[in-house]
Amino acid sequence: MTGFGERATPLPAAQDRERDLPWEDRTAERTVQVTAEMIDRFVELSSDHSAIHVSDEAARAYGFRGRVAHGMLVGSLVSGLIGTELPGDCGVLQEVKLSFRNPCYAGDTLHIHLKVREFFASVQSLILTVSIRNQDGLTIATGNVQSGIKSQS
Repeated sequence: MTGFGERATPLPAAQDRERDLPWEDRTAERTVQVTAEMIDRFVELSSDHSAIHVSDEAARAYGFRGRVAHGMLVGSLVSGLIGTELPGDCGVLQEVKLSFRNPCYAGDTLHIHLKVREFFASVQSLILTVSIRNQDGLTIATGNVQSGIKSQS
């Protein structure tokens, strides 16, 4: 499990097995616990001081059980998985489409799953499906991401 700002270390054996698969068969997963500190840091980074992100009381007044993590904080965790595991260092994020189905709260443990849906060899690009669930199996977000694949010169 990783926190905001910590680098995840994929298991070398799993990473090596994935490299032997065609792009269309590759998947990646990560589990991250969202903390109040992560939300605080994202408030400062994004300048989004909306009451539901900074105050339990305000969030409860809007019908939430507590402070809500920013959707783009959750989205940034997807970006981290793309940049480190699938496709990894060679990935260049091109498009992100996420639908937020349920709120994410401080203390939630998110299970992020990516699967390559399509690979376009002619333009070296991947379409990945994204599924994010919390510790109770509740869907937090779903969507698609497009990543280019660049080779080192």
